[in-house]
Amino acid sequence: MRRFSRLLSPAGLVLAGLLFAAPFLTVSCDAPGGYGRAAPGGTTTYTGWDLATGGTPDVTADKLLPPEQRRSDVLAPQPLAGAVLVLLVVGVLIAVGVGRARTRRGVVAALAAIAALFLLVNQATVRVLVEERLREQLTGPLPAGKDVGDFVQDQGGFAFALLALVLVALGNLAGWVRLVRGPGPTAAVAGGEPVTAAPEQNGPAATATLPEG
Repeated sequence: MRRFSRLLSPAGLVLAGLLFAAPFLTVSCDAPGGYGRAAPGGTTTYTGWDLATGGTPDVTADKLLPPEQRRSDVLAPQPLAGAVLVLLVVGVLIAVGVGRARTRRGVVAALAAIAALFLLVNQATVRVLVEERLREQLTGPLPAGKDVGDFVQDQGGFAFALLALVLVALGNLAGWVRLVRGPGPTAAVAGGEPVTAAPEQNGPAATATLPEG
């Protein structure tokens, strides 16, 4: 059971890394003029990997603009997204390779928490960048009651990666706190009453006497 529980941390970190292949952000191109390579009615999808590496986002296949009308939709590699991937790799290595539970849990909790924070800040930064680019590419006024931010949506890949990191951080933090506190001074018996160890006796009463031979 202990070995199984130890596998949960690296599994959670690996899952967060795999979710970088899933959509993190989409741009609904119902905005006037579309966005990037997508015509109005199409959708541009950025995965976490696209954000980390500056990759080309996916666009709805039948909604591509003619080549001469396409605009840039590629973002520069985001340092915080790349940092999250590095933290995940380091976290997995520590979770698997460090034997001392107290050290392992403390370090993994810290790494997962930092990775979660970086992921949040990165997502907020990317939203701002995409909204600014979409605003620059508008060819007409937005529909009544709409704002540029209404066309940019966070997606499940980001949400589930963040959730995995938070769970890993909280689980390891709880384990680290238990190890730091150590076992309690009393132990519970079947009847529910605590039993406290008897104090050691000092002096002559505690010394056994041997019969004279």
